[in-house]
Amino acid sequence: MTAKEKLLMEAPRWSERDAQVALRAVQHEHGPGDDLDEFSARGSEPTLRRLDEEEAAAGFSWENHRKS
Repeated sequence: MTAKEKLLMEAPRWSERDAQVALRAVQHEHGPGDDLDEFSARGSEPTLRRLDEEEAAAGFSWENHRKS
């Protein structure tokens, strides 16, 4: 049985977290590739989302800020 066949047998039982870890491991093995912008965007997305949530909770809005 190939590694790919074993992976396909195991993956349906994985949690979402397990799948994310596996994907990151493969991406790490292959490096960022040719699209460094996409790699960077995916890496910073959770942080930017958290900052947006914190700003919104504090009452800040970019839409209101731009009008000033």
